Amino acid sequence: MANRMCRERLKIIPCRLASRLAGCTILLCFLSLISLHAHSKTLVILLSDRHHIYQDLANAIKTEGFTDYQTFFLEELDRNRTPIPDLVLAIGTRACETAVQLSWQNTGVVCTFLPSQTFLQLLVKYRTEPTIATSGVTAVFMDQPLQRQIHLARLIAPRAQSIGTVFGSSSIYQQQDFNTLSRAAGFEAQHAFLDEQQNPVQVLTPLIQRSDIFLSLPDSASFNRNVTRWSLYITLRNRVPLIGFSASYAEAGAVVSLYTTPQQLAQQTSQVLNQLSRTDTMPEPSYPLEFTLDINRSAARTLRLDLPAVEILSQQLTEVRP
Repeated sequence: MANRMCRERLKIIPCRLASRLAGCTILLCFLSLISLHAHSKTLVILLSDRHHIYQDLANAIKTEGFTDYQTFFLEELDRNRTPIPDLVLAIGTRACETAVQLSWQNTGVVCTFLPSQTFLQLLVKYRTEPTIATSGVTAVFMDQPLQRQIHLARLIAPRAQSIGTVFGSSSIYQQQDFNTLSRAAGFEAQHAFLDEQQNPVQVLTPLIQRSDIFLSLPDSASFNRNVTRWSLYITLRNRVPLIGFSASYAEAGAVVSLYTTPQQLAQQTSQVLNQLSRTDTMPEPSYPLEFTLDINRSAARTLRLDLPAVEILSQQLTEVRP
């Protein structure tokens, strides 16, 4: 009788233990979910304005690593009422400038869809802001690395001896790199500076006449409009190949355009966000890894240039990493 009672008790104890263990497992899972949610990073997406290109870019950027995020236009952001996030994604120059001035403690900033020279100027201008000094700021630039552009010039004009460009108030910081990289590619560098008071025709005409190939660099919006119109006209008149920095350049008559699409930029920005959702290490600012190449075959025929297929040129450019 005693032995049977012992056996029955032995059967009951494991059952009770299993029940308690199951309950503990459920509790641990629940607590783990709470802990995971508590430590998940928060994100604020800041758009420079309501233009559809900013909204399209924001929609294309993947934010799966952030379970909690909010999107604001600049005029909607109230720095005193908006909960302080772990990270701000600033899309466009104005959004980036606002983000680095927020002075939110321990909030990092990722800027995207802005030129490299603009970002560098913001870093200098706001270098004492807490966001830059302590929390960290990085960027994904929209413009192409100068080395890639000059390499493209050598590919499409292998016999060219000189390469020219014109600098504005923002792009002037690239002058030294332009000279160095041009010499490394076997070019004699030709350049000039153009400000708002100067006549673009008087500046561009002698510069392009000294150049075997001409490279157009992005600058301010007003600078870009002036240079685009006149450089297209003067290079065609002097039979000098022109490399543009947007799709519209090739459509307007540039032999080649080299640029990164918003979709390509969104993909690279998503990778940066994914990295920052798992670590606090802020990556270095970066140029676009992916790019798009457009060839205007009609312009190439006019200049008697026998250019290879886009795929071949793209593959050769891929070998040059920024």
